[in-house]
Amino acid sequence: MGQSRLVTTLCRASYFISLLGLKIPCGLLVRASRAVHVLAFVTLVWVPFLIYTHLFLLPQVQDLSASTAEGIWHVLTAVWLTIPLLVVGAVILSFVNQRNTLVAFLTALGVMATFHGVIIPSIAQTSFGNILLHALFAFFEDMPVVGWIWCLVYVVRMQKHVKVKQAGRKSPFEECKDPVLIVGNAPTVTEGNPLGALIDDFSHVVRFNSYNTEKPEFTGSKVSFHFCNGRNFPTSNAVKAVCPLFNASLTHAAYLFMPHMEDAPEIFANLTSTKVEAWFVEEERILALCRRIGTPFWQIPTSGMVALDAFMGNSDQVCLHGFNFFQGKKIHYFQESPTQLITSWLERFVTHDPSREKKWVEGLAAKGDVSFLAQHPVGSETKGKFEACDDEATPEGKKKDDDADLRRRTPGLFRTMLKDGMPSQFSL
Repeated sequence: MGQSRLVTTLCRASYFISLLGLKIPCGLLVRASRAVHVLAFVTLVWVPFLIYTHLFLLPQVQDLSASTAEGIWHVLTAVWLTIPLLVVGAVILSFVNQRNTLVAFLTALGVMATFHGVIIPSIAQTSFGNILLHALFAFFEDMPVVGWIWCLVYVVRMQKHVKVKQAGRKSPFEECKDPVLIVGNAPTVTEGNPLGALIDDFSHVVRFNSYNTEKPEFTGSKVSFHFCNGRNFPTSNAVKAVCPLFNASLTHAAYLFMPHMEDAPEIFANLTSTKVEAWFVEEERILALCRRIGTPFWQIPTSGMVALDAFMGNSDQVCLHGFNFFQGKKIHYFQESPTQLITSWLERFVTHDPSREKKWVEGLAAKGDVSFLAQHPVGSETKGKFEACDDEATPEGKKKDDDADLRRRTPGLFRTMLKDGMPSQFSL
């Protein structure tokens, strides 16, 4: 049990280091189809460089001048700890208004200031400091690279499996000629008039990632397609599983395994089982959609836009519900843990471009290619065309109730990180 917990903790640490450092963001710049080339580069070039660093570069730090040695320590510490702490703290504090959270952040900030101002000058040129530098380098650089290699091996294996599995198969979207309702995860799903019955009247209902139907009068209960990251697959054979972003970027491909990289063999086995008929949206379709939306080269469409594009050319009617294009502080209608808040922030400002997606959908709506459930008679009385969510319009009492509910329902930061990484990352 102890060994299992240790492995899980190291895997989570490797993931968060990659996320808050440069490795996962840089992966957004590389197409998933290049995974085999990146795997070869990391294994044959980067790993030898890391070994060279340990053998020849790091031992020289203590022999450099005091200012140079301390400068190296300050830069590495800032990249590994200080900057990620500032980013994470700012994001969490912007969403979670709790005194304990603020105290914890300020305490951690004080510790880092002490480390920069007192500890580094004391150890930069000592043997102990050099040993510590090797240990920190192994933790913050070597370990994440090993994690990437482990995940990329399974990414390449999965890509080969998908290539064979989907060869000659007809897309499941081509068979959907009846009306399709795409239900996003925006807060508007559980606001206004309850539309659950209207949702369940559609022939096909599409949902995403960590959706829930705990309020069926608002959310409905019907699910025909589940667009997911590959780990939270539907348990019912009646629900068609779709991986919309596995072929988008190297980061999205690795994310299939990365937060739970210790379970990579099991995830791979589940996805390649003959019982699973998951559909992986093709890279060509995703890249074509990027061009139509006009996203920058480092961004990709949300799962919601991939679903809309997939069904729009086949179904007689495509309707949207629960889309507010990341407007307002709250992004999803279900409660989010502190770690999920971080990834929601990344989704809004880094991974996707909500403003361009909204403009694209507005154009489709103007041409009559897509409609909104809010335009139906039941929903038109209280909802606007794009179901905009404005926190400023929320009554103060409801805000306080929501904050209290968030404190009651969200687990501690460390427990959440250890348990599920950041499960909402790159979701709708």
